[in-house]
Amino acid sequence: MLRPLVVFPFVLGLLCAQEAPSLPVPKKPAGTFRISILGCLRQNKPAPALARYAQHDADLVLWVGDSMYADTNDPAAIARCYEQLAKLPHFERVHTMAPQLVTWDDHDFGDNNRGGDYKIKFESKELFRQFWGLEDVVPQDRAGVYYSRTIEVGTHRLQVILLDVRYERGKPDGTADMLGEAQWQWLGEQLATPAALRLIVSGTQILLPKESGSETWNEYPKSRQRLIELLRTRRIERTLFLTGDQHYGEVARQRGTLGYDLVELQFAGVNQTEKPEFHPLRVTPCATTLHSDAMLDTRFERDQHEVPHSLFRVFDAATGQVELTYRVNFDELELQKAR
Repeated sequence: MLRPLVVFPFVLGLLCAQEAPSLPVPKKPAGTFRISILGCLRQNKPAPALARYAQHDADLVLWVGDSMYADTNDPAAIARCYEQLAKLPHFERVHTMAPQLVTWDDHDFGDNNRGGDYKIKFESKELFRQFWGLEDVVPQDRAGVYYSRTIEVGTHRLQVILLDVRYERGKPDGTADMLGEAQWQWLGEQLATPAALRLIVSGTQILLPKESGSETWNEYPKSRQRLIELLRTRRIERTLFLTGDQHYGEVARQRGTLGYDLVELQFAGVNQTEKPEFHPLRVTPCATTLHSDAMLDTRFERDQHEVPHSLFRVFDAATGQVELTYRVNFDELELQKAR
């Protein structure tokens, strides 16, 4: 069962900051399951977007990586970063308004662009498990923080698979692995779970070309192809990818890759922004405001007005204006039926 985030010993005693005014967020439509999406949050900088997240009325809060920036080889420094994160105004409201699902990327793993060679990865994993209340979810002896959750939404099932693209990651030499064999085997088992919609979460982008100069699954071509083939050969339908890392929001789409289009919803940059990378598979404008909030609203039931779909939106938290909106109907994520 999903449960709200637990407040751990070094967070106890913190007082919520004064409420700051924020612009209203779109009301959640009846019959819609709402996911708040967060990533790339600098814990030592103001994060006014958290006030809007606290008003999302979300059913689930999803952290896609870089929930804070440690960039250290000292476990004590990582612990201090979590303390700073917990003290941010409205963080307490966000992490108690709905169940939390969390994975990491490089900066909350511990250091920029690091992978399996990171010397304190075990200590970092223990701090991650403790802060986010995952001791009963991620086994202590697991090589990484990967896990999944299946959520009942009425008569439908939503599966969220959170990959760990750091703990066992090799050097990007064209032959190295991204996940490690144990995680690959686990992933295959998770895909056997029936679901009306499946979200696969990766801190690193799937479709971003390696020529961009940023980290991407395309630097690990064997792993990327293995991931695609795993879904194709098992004929896994209704799957969306949610990724982070870049300090903006966008949607990329590759035609027919899974027997249907591979759709990647990317957002990271709660209080950061940067110039977007070149991306030939981008199908939306980029959301690039400094303070942003993102959500995914999913309707599972068909009625006289709507078909089942997911609606991805990124907002300018300073103005309340939507910067990016992209809708995917479930039937776009299904294999073509023989005529």
